[in-house]
Amino acid sequence: MLYALGVIAFALGLLGSIALHEIGHMVPAKKFGVRVTQYMVGFGPTIWSKRKGETEYGVKAIPMGGYIRMIGMVPPGKDKQSRWPRRMAELVEEFRATSRAEVEPGQEHRQFYRLTPGKKMIIMLGGPTMNLLIFIFITVLLYGLIGVKGPTTTVASVSKCVVPVTSTATDCPAAGSAGYVAAPANGRLVAGDVIESINGTRISHWSQSVTIIEASAGKTLTVRVQRAGAPVTLTITPVQTTKYANDQGTKTKQAGFIGISTTQDYQRLGVAGISRVIWKQMSLGVDALKQFPSKISSLVGTVFEGKPRDAQGAVGVVGLGRIGGQIADSHQISTLDKISSLLSLLAGVNLLLFFFNLLPLLPLDGGHVAGALVESVRRGWARLRLRVGGHDAVTVGPDGKPVDEPTGQSPRPQIFVDVAQLVPVMYVVAGILIVFSVLVMYADIVKPITLN
Repeated sequence: MLYALGVIAFALGLLGSIALHEIGHMVPAKKFGVRVTQYMVGFGPTIWSKRKGETEYGVKAIPMGGYIRMIGMVPPGKDKQSRWPRRMAELVEEFRATSRAEVEPGQEHRQFYRLTPGKKMIIMLGGPTMNLLIFIFITVLLYGLIGVKGPTTTVASVSKCVVPVTSTATDCPAAGSAGYVAAPANGRLVAGDVIESINGTRISHWSQSVTIIEASAGKTLTVRVQRAGAPVTLTITPVQTTKYANDQGTKTKQAGFIGISTTQDYQRLGVAGISRVIWKQMSLGVDALKQFPSKISSLVGTVFEGKPRDAQGAVGVVGLGRIGGQIADSHQISTLDKISSLLSLLAGVNLLLFFFNLLPLLPLDGGHVAGALVESVRRGWARLRLRVGGHDAVTVGPDGKPVDEPTGQSPRPQIFVDVAQLVPVMYVVAGILIVFSVLVMYADIVKPITLN
């Protein structure tokens, strides 16, 4: 039951993210006067749809994305021979015809391709920007209201002896035997003590205690704790031992140690802490995108060579749903842990969607942004040539554009980048993405990633 609820909860969160992504495209498009004929969440057969005004809103069967349909995405074709081979040239014109099929008489001015490059970029960046805002919103909600789980200032247990992390021993040696070093906190602190200050420094986070203790080997510290509701002051002298120097356990260091572990609980972060988390997650997102080619190689090894599934590898919608179900069904974590983990998972997906959609490849949003950038550069170059050619005395119309006085027409044709000419490349990229999605789905079903 909990497993199914986890799958459904994550699926609804993902569908909501897709819907908001497309709203990020649709709102500025309508604001700029572009006619939007369809707003769809998903692909394939339509499950439900309703027309409101000039736009059909609906949900389709395959929740692998979404789209909005804007009229006139590409300009009319020119009467010149295509540079593509005949079959590819036919594909270009078929795509052009489909894109322009909904352009009705009197609606020519509402075509997407007629917008300025800046407006085109705003529309195409609206979707990824919405994913980024979802990520930021969830992160602020998660760490500002729930917090991050970590060590508190409450003692959970006290060690009897000091065992370096490089030691293979799992238990303390016999008391009084060679190599036995009593833990400084043993007999001084007890489970349930709440550390309030060390050497007069008020302790509000466990990390403050660690900093002081590690730098104080051989030095006597005055520790004030709350024990059973009453203040207790005692002294502890840390001993030097070998400890891990990083979270991965790959480096060690010599530092002070007293031999206690603390309880774990959620602690809310302030603005500075949340900002650091957002920046760190964005850096990790960039790193994940850089590692994408290696993830493909790992996936191919899993599907075709029977290699074990990489737990840090690529995962699709099916796999993410299963992970959501495993989180909800776990008996090892609390309800708050489950909520936090599901929100973190959804935030991470939105961050990756933000970066992935910015790749300058059609049919991704970044491909259209790249086309608009090229168009902007070409228009700027044309204006520069117009000025250098001595035509900067031309009359300027009410829209700020140069016009020819006798005819009232533009002295030069408007420059547009014909994105339709890149349709063969777009089909190749789309084909690769489809094949990759199928491989990921197969791996998610046959060799799913299992949380431990």
